[in-house]
Amino acid sequence: MLTDELKEEAVGILRGVLNEQQEWVKVHAAEFLIWTGHSAGVKEIYKKEEENFSGKTPYRIGIWRVLYQLSEGKEQQVYKQHILNAFLDTAGKDRIHAVETLGKLRIPPYTVDPAISEAALNSNIVALKGYTHWAVAYTSDNAMNSARQYYSGNINNPDVGIVLQQISAYVLRYIGGVSVEQWNRMADGVLALPDGTDGKIIFLTTLVITADEAVTRTEKYRSVRGALLSYKDERAKGARIEIANATAEKGGEADIPLLKKWMNNEDPIGVVADDADVQASAAYAILQINKRLGAPDNIKPGK
Repeated sequence: MLTDELKEEAVGILRGVLNEQQEWVKVHAAEFLIWTGHSAGVKEIYKKEEENFSGKTPYRIGIWRVLYQLSEGKEQQVYKQHILNAFLDTAGKDRIHAVETLGKLRIPPYTVDPAISEAALNSNIVALKGYTHWAVAYTSDNAMNSARQYYSGNINNPDVGIVLQQISAYVLRYIGGVSVEQWNRMADGVLALPDGTDGKIIFLTTLVITADEAVTRTEKYRSVRGALLSYKDERAKGARIEIANATAEKGGEADIPLLKKWMNNEDPIGVVADDADVQASAAYAILQINKRLGAPDNIKPGK
């Protein structure tokens, strides 16, 4: 069980990143505080961000995303509409960020404008197409089932291109519902990839996150987790955040020393914003592990 001091330290790191960093690193810290129940003061900070940067693309999408999660009723509908409008503007500069956010917030654009959504699903812009499948998945149960088939099939299909493969892996972490058969098929393909293959760590993280309880007791899962942790000594933001993401969902007390090292920036990458993003991700993972261990949260609001 984690100490209250470590939990307070993790929340303090997140608040420090929120107050000191800019744009997407700031968004990540804000969301980690929201998701762990420590959102006091976040809305006030983001109302000021809205005043200052509501016209800045694509950061405005992040501002609206945070405020949507901190609002209710008519106010929440305003932020929902802002994000939808950004996607529906076919000449807009931040459509991809908008539709990715619609997916994260489980807001289906298809019911609002089927024609524009259909065009995006078939777009030649890979990221727009990939993220639109995510947002549209929330239209119905059938749409979600189709999306799961689509994304799980993409991971082991190099013909779709590495960008769509990586997007597919990322989205599966959110929509879940991966069957044991799908998981094993993906794992066999990913474990067979040579070390150094572009995107392999992203696929490994997704496999850890989407494994059900029975799968986590298998030797194949242990191989997947071991392969992911083999990246732990890389001094790279991407590798550290991927491992932090996986441990946030499936980590345990044994992962705390590594996460604490990153949270305290004991082995910095050397880029301030990147190090802050890693610190926030590690702090979030520590708080999530604490929640799974069943420890009470004795941190006072605002800490």
